[in-house]
Amino acid sequence: MIVDRILESKKPQLYPVHSNRASELGHECLRYLVYNRTRWQEKAKPSPNLMLKLAIGNAFETMVLRDLIDAGIQVIEQQRPFTWDKYKITGYIDAKVKIDDKIYLLEIKTCNSHIFNTLKSVESIKNHKLHYVRKYISQITLYLLLAGYEEGILLFKDTGTGNMKEFLVQLDYELAESLIKKAEAVNKHVETGTVPEPVSDFSVCSYCPFTHICLPERKADELDIITDPELDELLHKRQELKRYVEEFEEIDKKVKDKILTLEKDKLVIGKFLLEIKHIKKTLYEVPEEIKRQFATAKEYKQLKITVLEED
Repeated sequence: MIVDRILESKKPQLYPVHSNRASELGHECLRYLVYNRTRWQEKAKPSPNLMLKLAIGNAFETMVLRDLIDAGIQVIEQQRPFTWDKYKITGYIDAKVKIDDKIYLLEIKTCNSHIFNTLKSVESIKNHKLHYVRKYISQITLYLLLAGYEEGILLFKDTGTGNMKEFLVQLDYELAESLIKKAEAVNKHVETGTVPEPVSDFSVCSYCPFTHICLPERKADELDIITDPELDELLHKRQELKRYVEEFEEIDKKVKDKILTLEKDKLVIGKFLLEIKHIKKTLYEVPEEIKRQFATAKEYKQLKITVLEED
């Protein structure tokens, strides 16, 4: 009775979108950004369970702000709105903080441990395999431009461990200019009632709330559709098991790193026997000029599997 009532209360509502949101302009699909403005009422609603997950992120954000204050860091303002009418760009920065007499824009992001461990530098965020992580740099870049700041801080909170990481982001004028041009392109499509071509990278389509509109057209124009019940079942099972593989690899690396620092060849921990073998390999160092003499070009196939629609 309790869970059902809570889930019922979390059903989201859709509202008109009249601007290009700074948090979205980094999205790599121009068609998505246009649909966000013109067909917002057809957007697939997030599930109540996803809304609960988003609420966890908001709770962690409040926790981080409390941690900043407890650490003696002055939080000057929170959730200040920004508007650039010329390009119809809007946004809300999480906070401004004062550190050693200098003011920074602060954007707080939460993520699971798997993503958290992949964040090593600003470049690792820009080039991340997940497109929504790549958007974070674009978002704070627009905030820096709108607020007139040269530096901002992306602060990440691991929702699994509570650990935090910070990255100092410099205002990238070239990126900012590309985002303004993107906003202009979206505005033009909205004004003329036209629809741009979709992104060519199908991985960006994962979890897109407009796949039910966009995908049927793309299936007809770009994709060969086959019917193979056995392959379809295997792909579904693969998707179910994928998260366990990722979790295993993450834990396996942590275990190995910890054990190797102990500098012991045999250990017993509970019911586990841990053995380290010392292996010698013979390596042949071949000069580059000799390697080039024997270089040949070969073509090979690489399989990439993308989930286009959630079950």
